[in-house]
Amino acid sequence: MEDLPFGPAGVEGKSNDSAFLIAEASVHDPSCVQIIVERLASVELAHVLVFASPDGDFASLMRALGASFACPVIGCTTAGEIGSDGYVTGQVIALGFPAHSFAARTILITDLSRTKTTAVIDDLVRARIAVQATNPDKKNGFSFMMVDGLSRSEDALVSAVSSSLSGFPLFGGSAGDGLRFESSYIAFGDQIYQDAATITFVATDCETQVFSTNHMRPGGDFMVVTEADPERRVVKSINAEPAAAEYARIIGKDPAQLDELVFAGHPVAVSVGGQYHVRAIQRVNEDGDLVFFSAIDEGMVLTVATAGDMAHDLDAKLQTVRNGHRPPAIIGCDCVLRRIEAERGQTTHKVNEVLRRHNVVGFSTYGEQIGTLHVNHTMTGVAIFPNDGPGDGRARD
Repeated sequence: MEDLPFGPAGVEGKSNDSAFLIAEASVHDPSCVQIIVERLASVELAHVLVFASPDGDFASLMRALGASFACPVIGCTTAGEIGSDGYVTGQVIALGFPAHSFAARTILITDLSRTKTTAVIDDLVRARIAVQATNPDKKNGFSFMMVDGLSRSEDALVSAVSSSLSGFPLFGGSAGDGLRFESSYIAFGDQIYQDAATITFVATDCETQVFSTNHMRPGGDFMVVTEADPERRVVKSINAEPAAAEYARIIGKDPAQLDELVFAGHPVAVSVGGQYHVRAIQRVNEDGDLVFFSAIDEGMVLTVATAGDMAHDLDAKLQTVRNGHRPPAIIGCDCVLRRIEAERGQTTHKVNEVLRRHNVVGFSTYGEQIGTLHVNHTMTGVAIFPNDGPGDGRARD
């Protein structure tokens, strides 16, 4: 495989051997589409993936990009972007996957709130089989989910489709709308959707590794959800007390202080299969209820988690993923609460240094998918190791 430079167009000195091409441009730049096309059009592409700031005209952007490439183009709006310098905003991050090393099939799922997700399993199985059968030289792969982060359908969707993904480990992220929480979008070709998701099967001759990481540790303060509206992800009472007031009491805050910064610093977690996963709080509604980013139900026992060192834990995880081999390129779906926490704790520069050093690009999400789970306060992703020819594609430094 030829060496492909890593990093956005116009960034001098930011290059690396990478399995795929990356373009980065301001969503407000009139030349945004031209920059992306010029950067990605150097080789024949199998697939283009776009993460775009909601501050621009997403529909116009995706129509223009869809008309500019002969391959499928999919994308979503974000709660922030991860570019060549780490956390950024107001950007478009576009990834191009060369056809000589990648093949992809994408299934669009619409009307999530009304569609029985089991109805799409046959389509997913056919897509998976097709990408395997037509690309016997591409033995490795993964599946990638993008889903409307305001649909409240992620938990049911990822659970329902997991049985159809054999051999293609799943990761993904929920589309965002900055911190407005008003409208998040998925794009499939030149069409824009809400209440929708895409699942893409990617086959490649590069070595890949899907992963997830968070820096949260379960604490000793437990609480029981005693009244909830699971369909709306709303908790009305905790320990038989009004939810927001009881949560505030447990973490030692005044209920009037509860905001996204407090939620980012004091997430709650639930034990699933012997491991703790964060169930992040989005906001307090007008009734004093807690609205969550992911599934919540009566009887759940939650614990207030404490944060470790995000930059240190992320670096350690990505070093483990690398396992002494040459650095891969990494696509990351990173919870927006992690970005908020880093900003609040004035550690953004440390996290950005880790993201740069490990070649992470991607977007900040309203939730993350890994395997059969929808989670929060987590980074999920895939590491793709450059293919240097015969062998396992993971040359040591």
